[in-house]
Amino acid sequence: MKRRTFIRNSSIVFAGASVLPLNLGCNGNHPNELITIGMIGVGSQGVERNLRHYLKYPELCRVVAVCDVSMTRATSAMNLVNNTYNAVDCKVFQDFRQILDDKSIDAVQISTPDHWHVPISIMAALKGKHICCEKPTLTIDEGRLLRDVISKTGVVYQVSMEDRFLPVYHLMSEVALNGRLGAIKHVEISLPVSKLPKENLEVTTPPKDLDYDLWLGPAPEIPFVYSRTFYHFRWYDAFSGGLLTDWGAHYCDTAQLVTGNEFSGPTEVAPVGETLYYNDGIFNTAWQFDLRYKYANNVTMRVKSGNASIRLEGEEAWIESAGWNSKLTASNEKIMDLTEKKVSLPTANDEFIDFLKSIKAGQKAIYTADSGHRTSSLLHCGNIALKLNRKVEWNPKTELFMNDPEAEKLRKREMREKWSYSRICPEFIY
Repeated sequence: MKRRTFIRNSSIVFAGASVLPLNLGCNGNHPNELITIGMIGVGSQGVERNLRHYLKYPELCRVVAVCDVSMTRATSAMNLVNNTYNAVDCKVFQDFRQILDDKSIDAVQISTPDHWHVPISIMAALKGKHICCEKPTLTIDEGRLLRDVISKTGVVYQVSMEDRFLPVYHLMSEVALNGRLGAIKHVEISLPVSKLPKENLEVTTPPKDLDYDLWLGPAPEIPFVYSRTFYHFRWYDAFSGGLLTDWGAHYCDTAQLVTGNEFSGPTEVAPVGETLYYNDGIFNTAWQFDLRYKYANNVTMRVKSGNASIRLEGEEAWIESAGWNSKLTASNEKIMDLTEKKVSLPTANDEFIDFLKSIKAGQKAIYTADSGHRTSSLLHCGNIALKLNRKVEWNPKTELFMNDPEAEKLRKREMREKWSYSRICPEFIY
């Protein structure tokens, strides 16, 4: 039975650790074995980075549908797709479930607020869709659940984050992994603080074209505030983990990779100094903090608010990128010459190219659900330490806090019942 036919006749696909092969082109809509893409969430990131990249690769894929809870945004994205292809056949939806139910769609790009990343990813995987989804997860437990679902359904899952593919961080990682710094001893990370909006901060009625209840989804019901809904949702803890999970997901992924902890994590994290939270009645995440991490292999890491930078310190040398995606500097410029190297990281032009080629090849993507979950987990541990205002000890093997009932309670959050995991994927809730 062909893969697509199998998925059409099944509500769920279990494929163990293997990756589902894709029998491309059998829907008859687009020739040349193009992968059909549905875009879920077409705000600024969803369009300006994600959608525009897919539109650059007409030899690999075809965007056939767009979706957003804001019909204004969805219609604008549809027009962009149709104008690019000089066509009129791009579908437009307000409810993402219509994309998931569309059997002509092979894969989805999820560019929603953070609280929707895992629920939609799980629902897509259970429909047999391959998934490229923005970082991060919202909680530790849901990241574990996502990893299990992806493993058992066998769909391709790519964390939609550019760092693994940007030349600056790719070179930095290869320099470290090839031993040019000596043994890594410490990672120093600084995260840039965003300015809060000064307008559209009052409670109002949602726009008529916005399905605000669907935007909230699993999050608690709270009044609509325009600036808290669009982009700045990141600074409200029902929707995101604030600065730490937003920017931290970028730099801390590199740290996990170069220290040999990509599929593990720290053993403890402790706040140092004063932690400050937004406290204006609209936003409530931490914007000033200083966290100290320790790993079982004796690596230490500092993650603080400030400016954008990452620095790797080894026993013999250091390397740094000060400023987002900025030129590397090092204690000795010669260490960046990798003409001869023993370790080479997989690479692609960007995460979208790797995602599409992984689907065609029936193999795992470079930045998997498990790896993304591990990076998100260390950030969630940091937020939990900040909230408790003390050190927490973490066991990366069991993924549990050590003798700490208070911290354990914060591994997950309450969800609105209609979007709870017991309803979305009861077969995975034990």
